[in-house]
Amino acid sequence: MEKKGLRTLGLATVLLVLAGFSPVMAQQTTDVTFQVTLAEWYDLYLGTNTVTFTDIAPTVGQTPGTVQIAANENPVAVRVFAIMLPASSLSLTVTAAGDFHSTVPASTVSWTVSGSGYQAGSLQAGTAVTVGQWTGGVFHWHEGQLNFSFLRDYVNQEPGTYSIVATYTLSKI
Repeated sequence: MEKKGLRTLGLATVLLVLAGFSPVMAQQTTDVTFQVTLAEWYDLYLGTNTVTFTDIAPTVGQTPGTVQIAANENPVAVRVFAIMLPASSLSLTVTAAGDFHSTVPASTVSWTVSGSGYQAGSLQAGTAVTVGQWTGGVFHWHEGQLNFSFLRDYVNQEPGTYSIVATYTLSKI
């Protein structure tokens, strides 16, 4: 009888241990919240940070006037990249810090463009000028080229070496 009691006790112990590992008894749940913040991104690439012009001699035999001088760096690659809210617009502007000289205004520098959304124009001292504008969509990738020229005025521009800084700004509007 003692063996039978031990066997019953052993069987009961095994059953209790197995019952303790029952999936119903060991189950526990926890909720996890996943969150992601997706930022807007903007990037602007210009193929050079210096644009230079080499003066050319006026034509002999006629009254000097004006001539367009192409930039040595032409064409200058430009690339705009943005990820933004689709209801927004994207704008690329340029602002000249001032004029070259009292006889050489910033507006003597102009550009033509290639590429969708880019706009031709000329520098303006202290005023933002639109270089490109795009609307719609989340993803923006706009490649183009800027071809700069300088309007040389032989009658009014004093000889000298002049420079100005122009700031390109890519922004959501």
